[in-house]
Amino acid sequence: MANPINIRKELERIIEQLNDEQLSVLLDLAISLQSGKKPVYPIESHAYQDWLSAENDIYDELFAEVPYSAVI
Repeated sequence: MANPINIRKELERIIEQLNDEQLSVLLDLAISLQSGKKPVYPIESHAYQDWLSAENDIYDELFAEVPYSAVI
């Protein structure tokens, strides 16, 4: 296991570089860890959200020309 003093120093170094929005996410994570709850990691990436969107449903494109009977 890593040295707790080194872990704290590394966290402090990283925290100093975060913007307010990132600090808010980190605070939420720290509070959930402190309370013993399972942390929830928000996915804020626009690329990931776009990938999940209905417009990017790859299965619609892949199977558009495959007869339904062939899929079953």
